[in-house]
Amino acid sequence: MSLEGKDLVAYCGIYCGGCGAYKKGGCKGCRDGGGFKSCEARTCCQERNYATCAECDEFAACKKLDDFIAKFISLAFRQPSTVEKVKRIKEIGVDTYIKEQGENNG
Repeated sequence: MSLEGKDLVAYCGIYCGGCGAYKKGGCKGCRDGGGFKSCEARTCCQERNYATCAECDEFAACKKLDDFIAKFISLAFRQPSTVEKVKRIKEIGVDTYIKEQGENNG
């Protein structure tokens, strides 16, 4: 299954459409069961029925969002932190974020 639109944005703000593993078919994407199985941010958002962590008032200090795995991904792929990605979603909205990410990863 190929994700589209808002489904390409993981709960933590990672844009699956820009991920090499997703593009090559090695990952189904966060919302389709891919990504890290033990992702606490995904579990939290699903329990609270949030589309992304941007809907939570506590995301900026959340250890679930800013854990070791998130920090590793940011460093390894030279990307903004997940907290910065979620701040951007909150600032401009998920639809504009998707357009912005598509332009940067197209």
